[in-house]
Amino acid sequence: MKITIAVDIMGGDNPASELALGAVSAARMFAADGLELILVATPEAAKTLPELPANVSVRTAEGVVEMTDDPGIVMKDKKDSTLVLACNLCKEGIADAVVSAGNTGALFTAASLIIRRIKGVRRAALGSVIPLESPFVLLDCGANLDATPEVLLLYAKMGAIYAENVLGVENPRVALLNNGTESHKGTPLYSEAYKLLSAEESLNFVGNCEGKAVPFGACDVLVCDGFTGNIALKLIEGMGKFMSKSIKDIFHATTVAKAAGAMTFRHTKKLKKKLDPAEYGGAPFLGLKKPVIKAHGSSDAHSFFSAIKQALMYCQGGTIEKITEGLAKKTEETEE
Repeated sequence: MKITIAVDIMGGDNPASELALGAVSAARMFAADGLELILVATPEAAKTLPELPANVSVRTAEGVVEMTDDPGIVMKDKKDSTLVLACNLCKEGIADAVVSAGNTGALFTAASLIIRRIKGVRRAALGSVIPLESPFVLLDCGANLDATPEVLLLYAKMGAIYAENVLGVENPRVALLNNGTESHKGTPLYSEAYKLLSAEESLNFVGNCEGKAVPFGACDVLVCDGFTGNIALKLIEGMGKFMSKSIKDIFHATTVAKAAGAMTFRHTKKLKKKLDPAEYGGAPFLGLKKPVIKAHGSSDAHSFFSAIKQALMYCQGGTIEKITEGLAKKTEETEE
């Protein structure tokens, strides 16, 4: 089955040529899976691209959405941008998914207005895969700063379907990020959400999860509002970098420490890879009609390769169809 992904290679921290290297690697690696890529770049950037295989083409747009741009002006002042073109290719059926390392808010706005949300989804959510003790999906990570109990229930359903179909987790455990494990803990938003999640038979809800339990495989899907989720995500990423630097400093402190570092190098390298966000490459916007993956703004070739791989798996798993079917079934049951 052919799967075409529109890949916006503009707007990230690294040049388009760097991201194109990752895209080309993915195109070659997954050619047998029917993967085809449309690289979307400015005319100037298109001239800097490496030699492209047969399953990679290029489309150009004059504008670029910068990281500093206000997301609210994208559809008004940046209609000719590469980001908007990538979303339009998906809307028109030319592409099956979108990957971009550009402005998160702008991508969310453009995708929501152009590709649109699944029927029954009041708000799409940004779900990030966190590679700690065992990988889990954290959502919302910042697409919406506030939420309602019903919206958190929606996030839980979408996250569970994504974990099962993309991460390969059977009967994923869903938890609510909270300041205690007791059912009454937290703000009214979280105590009410707890009641809804507990009553939802389609979910394997395991209760509240405190921050200290997050790194130790407490759940497969961790649900919260976007304000809380973004802080949690940035704290996890920051602590990961801090620990990596601390371990490096320890093994460079003395001659004996350097020898110990050499003896444990294989193990520390394996740990570093396990904790590296680049292994997943980006975060999906769950609730949209087509797969949209927000790659890290600092993506290099390897990280961008991983983001495209995640988009391919998203398409192959039929995740959106399953979310659509699940929400439609729930709507029918409610009407009955």
